[in-house]
Amino acid sequence: MHARFEALPDQRRSQEAYDTAQALRERPGEWAHIDSHANLNRATNQGHRIRTGKIAAFRPAGAFEAQPRSAGDGTADVYARYVGQADGATSPS
Repeated sequence: MHARFEALPDQRRSQEAYDTAQALRERPGEWAHIDSHANLNRATNQGHRIRTGKIAAFRPAGAFEAQPRSAGDGTADVYARYVGQADGATSPS
């Protein structure tokens, strides 16, 4: 162990998640395949995190729908779509 004094690095965000959310916003209501996982549990977890806004790029909670689907070979895919603001209004273009 050692002490090395230096400036704290900037926090990093997942640009990929923000890019995906933006692509969904540009085509509201359309389902899109957004990710693949090794098992259904991981896909289900990601879908939950998207729907509830736990992933910052997909806020506010309720603005996106996400569903996992088994791929049949043990893997699973995640599909999502933008449905508008949590209050039911769609965001302006």
